[in-house]
Amino acid sequence: MTDVTPTGTTDPDGSELPSDAGHAAERERLARQLRDTRMQLAMTQTRLSALEQSATMRFGRMVANAAHRPWPRGAQLPRDLYRLWRDRGAPKSGAASAATALASAQLTDLSGTGGRFLSALTAPGMLSLSDPALALAGVADRAGLVITGALSALGCATLAPDAVVHPLLPHDADVVLEGTGADLVLIEAAALLPGAPWAYATDPAAADRGRRLARMIVMARSLGKPVVLVRNVPASRMPGIGWLAASCDAVLDDGLGVQLARFNPVGVTPARPTEPVYAGDRDPREAPAVRALLDSLTSGASAPVRLAGARSWRGLPALYREHAVFVTASAGQAREQAACGARVVGPLASGAAADSVRGELEAAREAGPLGRGEIRAALRDIFAEHATPARLAALARAAGLPAGLAGGRQVAVLARAADAAQAQRLAAALLRQRLRPAEVIVADGAGVAGDALAALADHGVRVVTTTADADAAPAGPAGPEWSRPLARLATAPWLAPWAPDGSQPDTYLLDLACARECAQADAVGFGAGEYEFTRWLDEPGLVRRDLLVPGGPAAADWGGHGLRLFTVTR
Repeated sequence: MTDVTPTGTTDPDGSELPSDAGHAAERERLARQLRDTRMQLAMTQTRLSALEQSATMRFGRMVANAAHRPWPRGAQLPRDLYRLWRDRGAPKSGAASAATALASAQLTDLSGTGGRFLSALTAPGMLSLSDPALALAGVADRAGLVITGALSALGCATLAPDAVVHPLLPHDADVVLEGTGADLVLIEAAALLPGAPWAYATDPAAADRGRRLARMIVMARSLGKPVVLVRNVPASRMPGIGWLAASCDAVLDDGLGVQLARFNPVGVTPARPTEPVYAGDRDPREAPAVRALLDSLTSGASAPVRLAGARSWRGLPALYREHAVFVTASAGQAREQAACGARVVGPLASGAAADSVRGELEAAREAGPLGRGEIRAALRDIFAEHATPARLAALARAAGLPAGLAGGRQVAVLARAADAAQAQRLAAALLRQRLRPAEVIVADGAGVAGDALAALADHGVRVVTTTADADAAPAGPAGPEWSRPLARLATAPWLAPWAPDGSQPDTYLLDLACARECAQADAVGFGAGEYEFTRWLDEPGLVRRDLLVPGGPAAADWGGHGLRLFTVTR
């Protein structure tokens, strides 16, 4: 048999390049041409929409209609012209203003090259794949959500544990945007405040900064990326944000959520002081009733609340863990303090009476620091509704992205079923879980678990049954080794070996996932320490998938591989 090898191209140094290198280069060139064409089409459509709403176009239409139909259009022409003259100075609607701003922002870019020259030499996604740190984080296999846009430093720190973040700057936004290969473009209102690189971008006085922001939006549209605005600051501090909101595909007002990797009870002690504390500086824009209430609580020698003073956002988690009782007027700050294991009085409302608030403070002081069960209960609610991954899932839905992009919380349960009764108990226990698994991998040696697990499939849970290695697996999870043959069938990033006795409470998976998110651990198990790091896990409850697949490190060596191991109590 003759071996025919395709002839490849030759590098200048004499080495032969792969035969498909030329095809890849041509594909990238055509992709860039297509993006340029789409961007020009989007700009042309935007400019046409703006021109159709102009007074000149409306005047021409009125005269043409009057000439075409003298009666009754000719008789109505003076009235129509008067209305046009009267409305000439009226402000345009948000959508029309946005269209005009976006169209005028691109006029100069069509004639010159500027940053487009560098962008033409950068393949989409090249920045993500060329960064070794991002490749180690799993960007190369596109395993998570990639976000870029106008982001503050706090916003980047909040999103970084759950997504790959590329903040853009005004001078290179269009170039970097095309090279990151991001899934969506996020504009954070806090990034437009004074002191940030995108400061005053929505203010009409900062025309150049606003033009660059508009150009970034049009570039994202030409690349087919959704643009989402997060309004996490009061509207009184953001003049002119109306045109920006009208230009985005979705607008969210809930902020980026509580990042449990920063705000968590890891390391808190029961000996924390119970003196009520107000964290941070007072907001000068707070409601007059709230201001008067806080003045009565914080002013004077006998004030029950102590002011902690200004703190950097980086130092707030440590402050929250050092004290047991806080007073706040912000709902977001209240959730962050509760996630750190503190009692929170508030958020204070305008109708709150000073005497009742003082009574709550005295009761919180006498109750002392929260117990282990109270901290867990607060964390469960925050994890389910207000944590950053939950907000990212809502953001992905609002942007029309696939739900799997924000699927970092998906858990696959690994279990055994010796008979149909055991399979039914397994299905019932998993359906009771407050955090339902995304997958269930069952070693079914008798081949009778399929019908019993059908209820899980009806609720959207992927069910996989296998007879391979089922007889070789021990009866219980005495160590994680028994689940390795099942781990290779799972696609979720986190695996939970499941004991067949069915004694797990309905918060079993929820507590494990919450603890893992707080510690950013590689494996979470049960031990004597509550929310503590350890070097050894006797009974792993939630493990990263690549640790359990066949060929992964042995459980006895996890501590020696530099892995983060975390324990909780039952």
